[in-house]
Amino acid sequence: MATDSTPPAAPDESLVLSRVSSAKVREATGHGWPEWLEVLDAAGAQAWDHRQTVAYLAAEHPEVTAWWQQCVTVGYEQARGKREVGETADAGFEIGVRRTVAATTAQVWDVLTARPDLWLGAGAELTLEPGERYEVPPTAESDGARGEVRVVRPGERLRMTWQPGDWPGPATLQITLIPATTGTTVSVHLEKLPDGAVREAMRAHWRAVLAAVAGAVVA
Repeated sequence: MATDSTPPAAPDESLVLSRVSSAKVREATGHGWPEWLEVLDAAGAQAWDHRQTVAYLAAEHPEVTAWWQQCVTVGYEQARGKREVGETADAGFEIGVRRTVAATTAQVWDVLTARPDLWLGAGAELTLEPGERYEVPPTAESDGARGEVRVVRPGERLRMTWQPGDWPGPATLQITLIPATTGTTVSVHLEKLPDGAVREAMRAHWRAVLAAVAGAVVA
């Protein structure tokens, strides 16, 4: 049987690395992206796993902080096709979505707590106490979801697990309210997503969710 021997397309280096600018990396570490790619290629990092690359940076470039060692390693892995964009070393795939709403944090919090159906799905009921579990019933449009509340900081933050019915394991969902000059920025962060395709689907899903929340707040 014939097989396609065409190698996969290399990632667009400039697009991948523009997520954290070369100027910012240089300011923090002393080198920009071109230099780090050259340094790590010369050291043989294309054959290393994540921990080996971080260990190399820690040993050979101790002037670089631990946080930036991780950042440089992830950027290198993405640029060389060793890791998909949005994939982290210990949290699977992740996304972040934000929307600023012309309302106070108290007003946004009231909508989130009174209308969990807007962001968890139709029929959702939620008790905002750490350790409380919840279930969202399946509908014709979705398989429902389930999870557990982990952190509740009224007017500021919610953190919980969130597992749609067909997922192999739960993601971690965090919603943070940040005061802004024009109202409140609602920040949604998900980690431990199953794969890159789900990541992109969840980006679109949570953008729509935030649009619905914004509409309910200003209605």
